[in-house]
Amino acid sequence: MKKQIVIIGAGPAGLSAAYEILKQSSDYDVVILEKTNTIGGISRTVCHKDNRMDIGGHRFFSKDENIVKWWLNILPMQNSQTFDDILLKREKQLPLNGLNPEKEDKVMLKRQRVSRIFFNRKFFDYPVKINFKTIKNMGFITTILSGFSYLKSVIFKREENSLEDFYINRFGQKLYSMFFENYTEKLWGIHPKDISPDWGRQRVKGLSIFGILKDIFHKIFPFFNHKVETSLIEEFMYPKFGPGQLWEEVAKKIEQAGGKIIFNSNVVELNFESKNISYINSDNKKITLNTDYIIS
Repeated sequence: MKKQIVIIGAGPAGLSAAYEILKQSSDYDVVILEKTNTIGGISRTVCHKDNRMDIGGHRFFSKDENIVKWWLNILPMQNSQTFDDILLKREKQLPLNGLNPEKEDKVMLKRQRVSRIFFNRKFFDYPVKINFKTIKNMGFITTILSGFSYLKSVIFKREENSLEDFYINRFGQKLYSMFFENYTEKLWGIHPKDISPDWGRQRVKGLSIFGILKDIFHKIFPFFNHKVETSLIEEFMYPKFGPGQLWEEVAKKIEQAGGKIIFNSNVVELNFESKNISYINSDNKKITLNTDYIIS
């Protein structure tokens, strides 16, 4: 008999796990319990009156080739220009093998990354670029103060007990107070001094003033061997109909392989001794499943 696997949540992690299990073995029956009536979690794309809207901004880029191959196995890369690229005369290096995005819908697009910080009624590039526009927006005096503040942080390193310490060590007190302190508190509802420094290592990884300067130097001298930090990558992949499209396709493949996705199922109880998992369904009834493995 097949082993029973129940996965809690039809987000990217749950869907990826189900897809890989079913692809690699026929020894398992897989059921996904999803609390809502949609798949994709915060990576979903909502359709409203024929308009598709992303719940969050999700760019597809990774330094891990296996992950990139996994994505492109679901949605192949475009091999010719899109209408907007032609209209705006944007040149891109595209693979010879792929799909025409003007004729095919199940396709991954190559997009240019554009991020901005709106501060003091001016737009700044993000990641912050050391160029004339940035200096002009900040003003000469603020730029000088930021430079000295950064040098101080290089010489007098703080012990990293919080996200605040993490940012100041990499950008200086001045730039931290301008671009990171209020933004972080507004976004997460917690002041950076109350957030673990591990959060910074995960969110911005190697991004720092020094990292930005290295990236600028590499663009001027391409022969200079330089590993681009993830936070500085300027191009990314993006499904034609939003990030949710990729997970919608994965869900279809799971069901085609015999997997089952049960929507509106709110998990309320796990019993490890009897290997049972219980959930409340859309009719407000409690359903109990017997299982061999649970993935959450």
